[in-house]
Amino acid sequence: MNKAILRYESEPNNYEIHCEDDPHQAEIDGLTIYEKFSLIERPRFIPPYLGNYQIIIQTEVNNSQELQLKHFDIKAIIREIDRSWIYVSGHPLIRSSHGFLGPYLDFPDGKIDGWTSNYREAEKEVSGVIAFHERMHRTSFQYWPLDEAIGVLKAYRDSQDDIKALVDLHFFSHKAEDSYSSLLFLSKAMELVREILPGKTDEDKEKRLPIEFRSKINISLHDVMGLANTRFESRHIFDRKSRTLLEKFDKSEINAYKYNTDLFIRYVVCQNFSIPLITPFCLST
Repeated sequence: MNKAILRYESEPNNYEIHCEDDPHQAEIDGLTIYEKFSLIERPRFIPPYLGNYQIIIQTEVNNSQELQLKHFDIKAIIREIDRSWIYVSGHPLIRSSHGFLGPYLDFPDGKIDGWTSNYREAEKEVSGVIAFHERMHRTSFQYWPLDEAIGVLKAYRDSQDDIKALVDLHFFSHKAEDSYSSLLFLSKAMELVREILPGKTDEDKEKRLPIEFRSKINISLHDVMGLANTRFESRHIFDRKSRTLLEKFDKSEINAYKYNTDLFIRYVVCQNFSIPLITPFCLST
């Protein structure tokens, strides 16, 4: 009988790893999962300890039917790891877009789904060079992140339905391909946050939060919920009193809304999972 090793590797992330321990390896659902980090040569202005970080998932398969089944097992665990990574590094492991970073942030690369173009060639003709539009993300760790992510994964599996729903909505907001979708997921998540936090009123709920967390937010829970209910891109679209469409977020509102909703959601999830609160470095107001 023929045997083979089915292997999937994540695309490299730019990480700094400041840890002398060995990279983590684990067995989950019959799959072997481990992490790999390799320093690469870079220009002088790039830190020498910055390298490529990857996760590898593999398993032995014995026939075509098992190959197909294991593919779906690996696909499921990849999604769980991607979701868990939000609470380890601040972002999903695979960041699919810039949708969460700003209100209408878009870096043109000439690509439109279902179409081909000569965008790059035209860019070279008009500018003389091919511009580099991708924004470089860098995350620094004092530990190997896979072990932490697996801990979050297990906590998610053991959590109640409302916390699972909250994590899913938070994940969707970071994976959304456009800012509008991201805002809708955040607004639905904040409805859950408001119900989960102890207290009767928004003001009461906020006062019960630790002072170190309250120092991070810059608009109140009540104002966050107000934006969630009164802006075109969030939960509702129509004002019944004025019989008009709701106003759209302006840039300052949208940045503040994303920053603060993300913090509130993280706080509730991290409290339930008993893990430290980690925030993405790129969120700003």
